[in-house]
Amino acid sequence: MKKYIQSLTQFRIPSKKGFTIGYNALTIKEKIVVVLSCIVTISAFLFILQSINQKFLVTIPKDGGSFTEGIIGMPTLVNPILAVSEADKDLTTLVYSGLMRKVRNGVFIPDLAESYTVSPDGTRYTFILKQNLTFQDGTPLSADDILFTINKTKDPLVKSPHKIEWEGVEVQKVDALTIVFTLKQPYASFMDATTIGILPMNLWKNITEAEFSLNTLNIKGIGSGPYKIDSVTKNSDGIPQSYTLTRFTKFSLGAPHIKKITLISYANENDVIDALTQGTIDQAGGISPENAIALEKDNDGKTTTSVLPRMFGLFFNSANNPLLGNKTVISGIENGINKEDIITSVLKGYGRVITSPVPDTFLEGSTIDTANKTSDTAKTGAQKILAGAGWKLNANGVLVKGGTTTVIKDKKGKVIKTVSSGPLTPLAFSLTTGDAPELRATAEKIKAEMAEIGIAVELKIYETGQLNQIIRARKYEALLFGQVINHESDLFAFWHSSQKKDPGLNVAMYANQKVDALLEAAQKTTNEVTRTQMYTQFINLFKNDTPALLIYSPYYIYRIGHHVNIPEPIQITTPKERFLSVYTWYADTDSIYKIFLK
Repeated sequence: MKKYIQSLTQFRIPSKKGFTIGYNALTIKEKIVVVLSCIVTISAFLFILQSINQKFLVTIPKDGGSFTEGIIGMPTLVNPILAVSEADKDLTTLVYSGLMRKVRNGVFIPDLAESYTVSPDGTRYTFILKQNLTFQDGTPLSADDILFTINKTKDPLVKSPHKIEWEGVEVQKVDALTIVFTLKQPYASFMDATTIGILPMNLWKNITEAEFSLNTLNIKGIGSGPYKIDSVTKNSDGIPQSYTLTRFTKFSLGAPHIKKITLISYANENDVIDALTQGTIDQAGGISPENAIALEKDNDGKTTTSVLPRMFGLFFNSANNPLLGNKTVISGIENGINKEDIITSVLKGYGRVITSPVPDTFLEGSTIDTANKTSDTAKTGAQKILAGAGWKLNANGVLVKGGTTTVIKDKKGKVIKTVSSGPLTPLAFSLTTGDAPELRATAEKIKAEMAEIGIAVELKIYETGQLNQIIRARKYEALLFGQVINHESDLFAFWHSSQKKDPGLNVAMYANQKVDALLEAAQKTTNEVTRTQMYTQFINLFKNDTPALLIYSPYYIYRIGHHVNIPEPIQITTPKERFLSVYTWYADTDSIYKIFLK
């Protein structure tokens, strides 16, 4: 043991000269082995170090960056209670905040509100505001501003498009942070109304109703939303051409990551696409399928999509064509339409098959039924259904039915020939739609598919103004049309029997007392589970009656810059809603160790 300790005390680290002498004493082959071993050892060490580093590092959004977006139309009413055009709505969504904010799947979260309660009977909503809220000019935001905004929205002289949402609602300020809304009866869509942007009372209180839509605050609005207007560029006519916005660091849901957003106005989609291709703008929404495909090749951005609650289909008016009230005929038509092919050929894949009149976002945990038969199977099925009901092809390839058939036999009872006499009813209907490329192409596709099974279709295509007059007068047999369902109350407008006549929107002329009762009850029910059960019953009745054949919901196509990151998939009911989560978007990133995450 003594010798071992002595040997340790005598151990010396070799000098640099010693290493050199030792290395030089090696053969070339031995030197190569040593060098390779060192390289492998160092590489392995660095790899292990990097792996350990990556295991504990996470990528997080970093404040900074910007993007420029093209929009169609020029914003002139950047005012949440007056905005009508899509351009106006885009700006108000960025600049203003409401008591509540709508997020994915139709869920509402508190925005300016800290909390809220609903009375057991669903008629009284009490909102408590967050403390220390301010507008973008630094003035405090309180219940007085909420009261002022809602009262102005309800004022008939202001002519707000949101007035109808607040009719019959009493507004009461309890204290500086508490506001109460009292409804005459429960209303399932009321929470949508509470997302309206709040105006600063101190800036608007002395503006008369007659001047309300003319004030300069409608150009450079001041709200409490995630972004504030920094500058406005106008054209030679004094109309706003572009807006530059910077983040509002005191936004109620936290300071946005992206520091600057620029919105540039264009006259039409073609101009927007040119700007995208040339790199003048980074992104744009509402892109058509054809342009989306072209941009995939010519633009370095990326495409994100969202299913819009727009339901396109055939709406039948059996009062003008009794055949369209026959369930067997409707079943034949349904089997003859290949929905998937329409989405592929007309929408270029940017759409989803639908069968239900209720958007899946209104049904807790449900999904849209996308089942559809192949074209061959559908065609054969349609022919069998109609043949079984007595429809036969004539010499022109059109299914006919009716008349009198006489069978002539010989003396032995053998059939010699069959003679038909009397009028025959052809299986035919007219299809009315608008002169939009998507609608025209869909109508022509349906006409061709119907011809394959023996149904004659006459297309009637009109410009928007004339089409609206035809719809209001209900002068159509089948209507290829789209419903936009932004709120649950829209289901009442589209399917309740009281809405069959103009100005009602029940274009299918649907009348079912059980459906009426369900839609009425659902409007007044605040319990989501109960309301979902009612909608499920409505769907089953609808499918049994088939007042319309729903075909597809199109995608909203949003082309975003390659550097812009959107954490959550965008799910919207209207184009402006793409900006509802803008405060979570980011253009720059950083890496930190997990232990430093909040």
